[in-house]
Amino acid sequence: MEKIELRKARDFGTLFNDSVAFLRVNFKSFFGTLLFLSGPFVILTGLLMGYLQFIAEKITESNMLSGNFRNSNLFLGSSISTTLLFVLIFLLTTLVTNASIALYFTLYDKAKPEELPMQRSSISQLLAAACWRLFYNLLLFAIIMGVVALAFVGVFFLLFSVPGLNIVLMFLLIIAGLILSPPLIYVITVANFIVIRDEILITEAIGKALKYMRGNFWKTWLFIFCALASLSMLYLLFNLPSVMQGFINGFTRGVNTFAANHTLIYIIFSAISMLGRMLIISPILTCFCVFNFYSQEESHEGTSLMNRIDTLN
Repeated sequence: MEKIELRKARDFGTLFNDSVAFLRVNFKSFFGTLLFLSGPFVILTGLLMGYLQFIAEKITESNMLSGNFRNSNLFLGSSISTTLLFVLIFLLTTLVTNASIALYFTLYDKAKPEELPMQRSSISQLLAAACWRLFYNLLLFAIIMGVVALAFVGVFFLLFSVPGLNIVLMFLLIIAGLILSPPLIYVITVANFIVIRDEILITEAIGKALKYMRGNFWKTWLFIFCALASLSMLYLLFNLPSVMQGFINGFTRGVNTFAANHTLIYIIFSAISMLGRMLIISPILTCFCVFNFYSQEESHEGTSLMNRIDTLN
């Protein structure tokens, strides 16, 4: 089977073409493995999310009809066990999906052409350890981001209290968001892969991604922005049923319509949306990020050349 080399420095066009070629050549193996390993968790998460959305919609509708908006948080109070169950399952789903993707690329990189396509058995036996590694790194990342968020909130609270700076700061925040969002999405996505591949902490993985991105910021920005723009169409496609349902319910509030009174509608639409995001959009985005990372790593380290030298020796 044809193997698309990951450890290769690529220009913008080759990066995009080889990423798409990888998905095309390994379509059955890659997405089939994800569907088998994380599909059951994703489906269960989607079903629970649909059920919770249905409950929240019915409570909101009841409050609007009765004019009692003080009980708008009744959903969390009366469904705390269901909400907690959903959070735990969603966390497990995220860990299994991200670990499966990272392990696939890690093992693919080491595999010889005759060992392809990848077998899910080789990934499943490493999955538990990979999920645990991602879990405690996720906790570490959450703590770091919490501290950073608190610092930013404090700084911006002080700055926004200065008269005349509000509009300027809002404009600067929008510009900063447009500039920093694609690279941040890339760094966070590829850091999960590096944590599994190199068996390091998330802090070191982020540092490595930032190190290799140095000097390639705008190339990375453009590449990830194009990837996100392409995937946005898929995102809209998978979420279109839910969007249409919400749009219809907004105009038929209080009317006994089919969509407003059938839990199954919410559950099915939510499951479709979750399947699309976790099993199609997320793996494709990770594929683009991994190819970009290997290209930058190769440019900085020349790892494939060193591997060939070690093999010859």
